Amino acid sequence: MELLFVGFSSIDLVKKANKSDHIVECMDISQIDNYIDNQRRILFINASSDGKVDRSKVGNFIRSVKKTFSTKIVVITDESKIHQNISYGTVNLYKQPNESGEKVCIDFGQTIKNALDSIVGNSSHIKEVRTKVFDMIFSDPHVLILGETGTGKNLLANAIHKASMRNKVPMISLNITTLPESLLESELFGHTKGAYTGADAAREGLIGQADKSHFFLDEIGELSVEIQTKLLNVIEDGKYYVVGGSGAREIDIKFISATNRESYFLRRDLLFRLSEETIELLPLRNRKEDIPPLVDFFFNQLDYEIKFSDLPQDVQNKLIAYNYPGNVRELQNIIKRYASSNTLDLTTYTMDTSLTKHFSNGNEYRFIDNAINEIVESTIKNKTILPLLDFKEKISSKFEMEYVSHVLRNFKWDKQYVANQLGISYRYLNKLITKYSMDRRTRKQDNDSEGRRS
Repeated sequence: MELLFVGFSSIDLVKKANKSDHIVECMDISQIDNYIDNQRRILFINASSDGKVDRSKVGNFIRSVKKTFSTKIVVITDESKIHQNISYGTVNLYKQPNESGEKVCIDFGQTIKNALDSIVGNSSHIKEVRTKVFDMIFSDPHVLILGETGTGKNLLANAIHKASMRNKVPMISLNITTLPESLLESELFGHTKGAYTGADAAREGLIGQADKSHFFLDEIGELSVEIQTKLLNVIEDGKYYVVGGSGAREIDIKFISATNRESYFLRRDLLFRLSEETIELLPLRNRKEDIPPLVDFFFNQLDYEIKFSDLPQDVQNKLIAYNYPGNVRELQNIIKRYASSNTLDLTTYTMDTSLTKHFSNGNEYRFIDNAINEIVESTIKNKTILPLLDFKEKISSKFEMEYVSHVLRNFKWDKQYVANQLGISYRYLNKLITKYSMDRRTRKQDNDSEGRRS
């Protein structure tokens, strides 16, 4: 990338700190026109008290420079200046009285580098993700992250925040599935004293705590329609209401949302506002060139000076060949086990052949057709015509109960894994367990009783 500097007394320290980018020093603003084309570059303008640029002309100059979307603009100004972006695609960096504009630029660059380096991988997909995160620094959007469980949505949210101009305030995070619906509104928006039974003191909500920062909402698809409506109002109006309060409170907030569900679980108007930028993280099985750098990264986290290339060839081959149903999180656990035992353990869940044999030859639904035909024919033979809706509901409920209970038993009641395999949320799985009174202990007792009877 090309870096252009205007109005700096010296950029020797910048050149020393950055050996990878092409750095150009322009002595006068008028020289910039020679560089404005479709090449990706950052233009640094020193408009602070020690800069050589006429600050009164910076605004007009920026508008004249913005002839292409590929040029991002960074303006160095004094700390005393009001915090505001001059225009879209531009960020302001605020210089302390005892700082040089050059040092501010170096710190800015290092912060971005650290954030982007935390997005690990060499694939074209991950490179594209890093480019998107970089561009977001200059647009400050609401971001929607899509991807299977374990693909690194939380890590990406942290990288987006750390690279942004909101990183001075800690990001607030909440996994929607960890709270019962009855507490969610109060947790999000806060409450006044006496707002409801048990509210003995006023409490600030998570949204209020995220003022001037990001709020990361994991499993956004689990929000109730009522909460979605109130969240939409926050985004549209920049205001929210505390539970039990009467007046609106202003808020400066950007949402980073994540889900492994289809987006139709969200109101369309909310979806459009949450997805000013959308990033879909591909599963690890579709970007296996990222496995070696991820292995290096995980070993480094464990304080081992070992790289993927140092591993025995058979271990390397197995790590590349494995399919990673649990994605990056599963790879991390595999590396932890390997570091602990010096043995590669690729143990994963396997289902009984009785559950998989119907799905091994592409005829996924043939056995379902056969089963339904058998039920219908048996009903007609008995000369029994049942009410359609009642019959349909009975079959649907029975299937739902038996299917979920069988899958739970086959996966030893690992509910998080089962929810992921079924394509439902952890919260919804718990609702089904409650609805049908499923209990692993009860089921075991039933089985034991059957065994004694036989």
